[in-house]
Amino acid sequence: MHGFPQSLPGHAVFLLLVELALLVGVARVGAEIAKRIGLPAVVGELTGGIALGPSLFGHYAPATFAAIFPPTVEQFHLLDGFGSVGMTLLLLLTGLETDIRLLRNLGRAAFIASVMGMVLPFGLGFGLGYVMPASYLTDASHRILFSLFLATAMSISAMPVIAKILVDLDLTKRNIGLVILSAGVVDDTVGWLILSLIAGAATHGAARLTDLGLTVAYLAAFMVAVAVILFPLLRVAVRAVSERFKANDSDLVLIIVVTFLCAAATERIGVHPVFGAFVAGVVFHQVPRLKKETVARLESFTFGVLAPIFFGIVGLRVNLWDLGGGRMLGLVITVACVGKLVGCSLGAYWGGLRFWEAASIAVAMNARGAMEIVVATIGLSLGILTPQMFSIIVMVAIVTSFLAPVGLRLTMPRVRMTEDEARRILASESKGAFDPVSLRVLLATGGGSNALAAAPLAFGLARRSSAAVKVLHAEAQRTGWQRILHPFRRDAPSNVGEQIQAMRALAQGKPMELAKASGPGIARAICDEARRGCDVILIGSGDGPSIGGAVVEQVVAAAPCHVAIMKAPAPASDYRRILVPVDGGIASRLAVELALRYAEATGAELTLAILTERRPQAAAYADLSGTHQPIEAPPTSAEELERISVVFRASQTQPSIIHLAFDPRSSAVAQAVEKGRYDLVVLGTENRAVQHRLFFGYENERLIRATRVPVVVVVPNLARLATGSA
Repeated sequence: MHGFPQSLPGHAVFLLLVELALLVGVARVGAEIAKRIGLPAVVGELTGGIALGPSLFGHYAPATFAAIFPPTVEQFHLLDGFGSVGMTLLLLLTGLETDIRLLRNLGRAAFIASVMGMVLPFGLGFGLGYVMPASYLTDASHRILFSLFLATAMSISAMPVIAKILVDLDLTKRNIGLVILSAGVVDDTVGWLILSLIAGAATHGAARLTDLGLTVAYLAAFMVAVAVILFPLLRVAVRAVSERFKANDSDLVLIIVVTFLCAAATERIGVHPVFGAFVAGVVFHQVPRLKKETVARLESFTFGVLAPIFFGIVGLRVNLWDLGGGRMLGLVITVACVGKLVGCSLGAYWGGLRFWEAASIAVAMNARGAMEIVVATIGLSLGILTPQMFSIIVMVAIVTSFLAPVGLRLTMPRVRMTEDEARRILASESKGAFDPVSLRVLLATGGGSNALAAAPLAFGLARRSSAAVKVLHAEAQRTGWQRILHPFRRDAPSNVGEQIQAMRALAQGKPMELAKASGPGIARAICDEARRGCDVILIGSGDGPSIGGAVVEQVVAAAPCHVAIMKAPAPASDYRRILVPVDGGIASRLAVELALRYAEATGAELTLAILTERRPQAAAYADLSGTHQPIEAPPTSAEELERISVVFRASQTQPSIIHLAFDPRSSAVAQAVEKGRYDLVVLGTENRAVQHRLFFGYENERLIRATRVPVVVVVPNLARLATGSA
């Protein structure tokens, strides 16, 4: 009888849900304990799984363990399905962290360290497998295949664990951290290629040359198809789903679908599916429009739920009571550590690094973690490893992942920091809200003069950025009812085309990306475009003496990023003298950072007007005649500038400082603007209106109305600042 099989029994579903809850919960507790003592989360997750398995819970409470985890093939296959999905997505994330462009720029030290860190452990692992007692083999006739598999497990490194350790120890910006990551890329790529060949041969029962050659041919065809067909298609597909699909998380669905298809393809050609998932991740890493937020959501679910299930299932398979006294475990751990430590150290030392730098690379590359666990799981599923040998390799992964952060804490204090490193780290830590090398600017225009006045600011801000300035033409669209009720009313003529041509001239070679949005909700269209990737929206103010207008108000209310609103009497080609009032608030700090990034890129003069409270003892900051003459401050120290914003730590642009006394009866800033001949004022303020019309405070409103100089009001997105993103 054809049709669907019967559904799962209710008790099987009940057990599956209980098992998943226990695995995730225990793994989370283990990860928390590991993090608190300075170890990677994977160590705690593995330890939790082992404690939940026959090593602890199953040993001391066998009846309860058998009731929750019954020794039936069907029940374990249900649980194993979740583990397979977790393993696949874990390798996807590993690929997403792998930048193959690093392979082109590998230093001599990284390359030699990587090669030696694989060759020596591979040779030692193969020799150990060749002389290991037959009781550790599933089939004595497959000793060469077993030895090759053990050699691969010895030589591979865990890129996710290494990267997480470097992040935890704040080493990703150090030169030594870049060398470690580069060497890890080589190890991962070559290791998974070797593993895929061995796994493909194992499916045929032996390492026959004809089968191995066929596997290599299929694998080569798969890689060519990925490079020639898949990668170009993904560049188009990611852009299409990001910009045109209305449903949420469409790009995340695309990533999952492509990953599962690649994994299925490699499984079909005789290579383990994790290699296909890894390749999919590497390809997606090269796609420029892939959102970091999407990857973050995928990481959150995978690392929080699926990976702990996978590691917990691994722990359930480990029985420490079957290790046989630990002599073979100690021997395998010793061979694994000696091979990696000696190989990587010699390679890095021969590559020109000093002793402690070479030692740091070796200690970090010795971490196996999740990768060796995946290797062990593959070996057990293919019948290459016995349960006892599987437990030994898992313990190697746990021990080496434990030793890596401990060893780095001992070696890294002895690694000197170069001047270039110090400058690069300082610049990285001092990016502020606007990273000049990756700033994404959206310039919205409907043909008004204020938008054209904002263009020089937009192109100046993005001059050093790798992203093009996106110019969005937003226009209102008459509805059908409006056309019926007012059939003879014509739309106002638009000069957007001429304005865009003028913007091209102002761009001075900076790339422009044009986009168009029309409809009844102009503000919504602008915000939707900003959600596709934007750090700041530049928009022109509406007509009137103050800053506002329905569209501007709606954009400020719904924007996913910071907003800068331009109000100018007439368009300008550039801005050479900029004044920023500073009152110590978050908004004024954001205005300072925006003005500084523009000044750094264009060479404009920047002046900070520090507002002080008017008191009798404030005569040093303001004269008593009521003229509010600004007082030039003594040379400002680096500490004083850092109190204003951290971006001044690494900036070569030094602003001028004036102090102005606040007076509620008049605007000292407006008088300073007139006397200082500034051509742009940058105000940082929040929208203080309770409802409807924008309101930025009486002092700022007075300045906006009184001055004849272009004014930019920077409105911060507090949620974005809270998350630490630009």
